[in-house]
Amino acid sequence: MSVALNLRRLLALSTALCVPGLVPGQLGDGCGHTVTGRESGTLATLNYPGTYPNHTWCKWQLRVAEGKAVTLMFADLDIEYSENCSSNSVQFTASPANGSYGPYCGKMYQGLPRIQVMSGAVTVEFRSITHQTGRGFLLSYATADHPDIISCLDKGIHYSQQHFTKYCPAGCKGISGDVWGNYQDGYRDTSVLCKAAVHAGAIADQLGGQVSVTLKKGITLYEAASANGISTRRGSLSEKRIKIRKDCSLVLDSRRITASSSWTEKTNAGELSTWSPDKAGTSSKGPPWAWAPSLPSDKEWLQIDLGERKNVTGIATRGSTNNGYNFYVNTYKISYSKDGKTWRFYKRKNSREDQVFEGNVNNHQLVRNDFIPPFVARYVRLVPQRWHQRIALKAEVMGCRVSTRNRTPDVLRSPRPLPKPTYMPTESTTPPDVVIVEEHLSGFHLIVVLIVVSFLVITSTAVLLLYLFCRKRKSGKRMHSSSQKACDESVKKQNCQRSQLQPTESEIITYTSEEGSCRSITGNTLSDYAEPDIIQGGIAAQKAASTFKPPMDDGYTVPLVANHYDVPFSGKNHEYAEPFPNQEPEYATPFVEPSVESETSTKKNVCVVVVIPSVQEAL
Repeated sequence: MSVALNLRRLLALSTALCVPGLVPGQLGDGCGHTVTGRESGTLATLNYPGTYPNHTWCKWQLRVAEGKAVTLMFADLDIEYSENCSSNSVQFTASPANGSYGPYCGKMYQGLPRIQVMSGAVTVEFRSITHQTGRGFLLSYATADHPDIISCLDKGIHYSQQHFTKYCPAGCKGISGDVWGNYQDGYRDTSVLCKAAVHAGAIADQLGGQVSVTLKKGITLYEAASANGISTRRGSLSEKRIKIRKDCSLVLDSRRITASSSWTEKTNAGELSTWSPDKAGTSSKGPPWAWAPSLPSDKEWLQIDLGERKNVTGIATRGSTNNGYNFYVNTYKISYSKDGKTWRFYKRKNSREDQVFEGNVNNHQLVRNDFIPPFVARYVRLVPQRWHQRIALKAEVMGCRVSTRNRTPDVLRSPRPLPKPTYMPTESTTPPDVVIVEEHLSGFHLIVVLIVVSFLVITSTAVLLLYLFCRKRKSGKRMHSSSQKACDESVKKQNCQRSQLQPTESEIITYTSEEGSCRSITGNTLSDYAEPDIIQGGIAAQKAASTFKPPMDDGYTVPLVANHYDVPFSGKNHEYAEPFPNQEPEYATPFVEPSVESETSTKKNVCVVVVIPSVQEAL
């Protein structure tokens, strides 16, 4: 058995070395899906996710950038178990440290191991003998600076965050897994994430990359679409949907569309119809239905002029869009130019071969292909390679304006020196007018304008606030003067009334008013409306005491007494008094007649109130 197995391995090794087109770094007859890169990659056993074959062997050589460690991550592991994994297994060997990891076998659905290898070169070896079941394994790897790597089988339903970013390894496009929806509307949350990211054009399958995902509310229906070699499915309502962020993907307007040649058709009615390039816009309708060249040749081309240099990120194509003409292009190449003279074919990153893009599989569906990395060009040519029946094309280019973020700002550039004079002035010559070359610094001018505008706004605001403050202060002085006049007039009027009535008994009470107003008080209402003044103390204070409840808006001032309850109780509650359990009025406050010195020394408004007794009290 061992001799036969060794012979099989030698045969597989010799075949691998002789067969052209074999994936680099792969040896043996048990190798399945393989995409390897300098940053990441994906490996699988033969027939995955079906049962792996008997008596097979495969060896992969993985190499990443020098000086970087490697993270190995199982997405699926289902190898028939045997003691010590002696029959069917996979194991890893690091070079040059020669560290060994494994062997691994059995079934693992949760807690699949992640292996950190402190080396930039790893050998993966798989072998099998006679077995009954087992899918084999699905493995992805990436450099250690991508700790957020996910597997090709991860779906949107596996994540609950509204926004998250993950690293997708290269090679997920060829792994089985469904995707529902499209880039414009979003993808059903049951879609596999990395394949959806390739379909959206956020990453290239042969490179992998970082993917920014947003989970949003689901929609009723997800429409199918074809892009970047992946055809999605039409799906029903879901709770959540996946939106994958991708910048610079607007449809660019074409100034002019030209072609190498055009086909002139003679219709059934005997009329001539030319399939000219002006019919190549994806929105054009009516016969003729698209552009078609005069000859079926891979030397024909369709050229789109964008009017100026743009950052080109993708292209979308259709066929003839008429059931009577089932014409479309299966594959094509892209050539581009900045000036219309020098042309280059688009190549994949780290590749010397021209990239061949997968086109249409019918004459009506729109198929998109993204350029990762993008390129800068004004002219874009589409060169058909294979087609169905006849070459026929509609096309539109996607991208955005060229970014200027990496350019050095004008304000940081050193100004050009003034030109030196080209003559030597003498006494008899008149120097010519010197032409000064002035360089406009747009960034500096913008800063100066912003500073001037800010200064004007601050100055205007300060002037306005000062004006309002002065106006308010002036109006306050006027109100104070008018209040004083009203007070004087009131005093004069009351004095006149007293001289006319000549009461037998009167009482004069002087009090201050913070508001500058005076109030006329008759004798029978004295106890209801008496307002407190500053207490001078002594027997006169107790004699002039009264009970009151001041209005809430009369500017009530707490009198300066040691204890405002130290006043005699008359035995009769005033109608506004609110007594405590000890029957003392809550608002009892003594009054006093101020002395002449205090009356003249106070700076407050002083009012003299003449209390006129009622007729009954006079009698």
